[in-house]
Amino acid sequence: MNIPILLRIDLREDKSNLNECAELSSRCHLNLLDGIDPIAKKIKTLAPDVIFFEFDYPDFRSLKALEQTKKEFPSIPILMLTEHHNEKLAIWALRARVWDYFVKPVDCEQLYNTVCKLTELRSDRVHGDTRRNIVQPQQLISHKCDTNLYGTRKSTTPHVIKYVEDHYHEKIYISELAEKCSISRHQFSRVFKHEKGITFREYLVNYRLDKARELLDESQLSVGDVSFAVGFFDHSYFTRMFKRYAGLSPSDYRLRKQ
Repeated sequence: MNIPILLRIDLREDKSNLNECAELSSRCHLNLLDGIDPIAKKIKTLAPDVIFFEFDYPDFRSLKALEQTKKEFPSIPILMLTEHHNEKLAIWALRARVWDYFVKPVDCEQLYNTVCKLTELRSDRVHGDTRRNIVQPQQLISHKCDTNLYGTRKSTTPHVIKYVEDHYHEKIYISELAEKCSISRHQFSRVFKHEKGITFREYLVNYRLDKARELLDESQLSVGDVSFAVGFFDHSYFTRMFKRYAGLSPSDYRLRKQ
């Protein structure tokens, strides 16, 4: 693998604090841009593999700069490092399509491994190898499992449920889960329904709605942000499903709880 080219955009207010990226300079081509201007020009000149936006306390102007950079250079992964952290900021980062979100202090080895995976992934895309999955999927089942009555490996359900718990806020495709379980989509759907009594899609929607109810009860997030945070990217669909689930719209549910 080629040595990663990194662009660190330092938007910290206090420059005297520890530089979380300093250790990467001995393992990567690390370039610094101190401040917002001119980000686009710097990116065009360097053609970095990965961009870091480093904050201590993000403000509207600095977050807007990250959002604009992602729009102008959608193919370049952006990592966000921040000292200040809260639920709203994390959800904003997801909506801005930040690849990964690190809260300081950062584990530099984890940071470096993430950079290497992203660099290799970008290299494969450039060279047309789109089938290879550089960021290895979580192994859902053991290859040593015995087979069940369907001729497939025994219970995939506990592993799939754990995967949903970790990834419910992301887009989840049955075909990808089936592939990770080394069975066909049809087999996956049949086994899951046999073991849980409902389809996987019904289980996933119910799990997301449970999480949405928790956020409506315990947080001050807007209904739109709650929808996005639990994996519903269509607000009207979320409202419709929540009303079917709770008998009330999300807004009415929150009002009644209050």
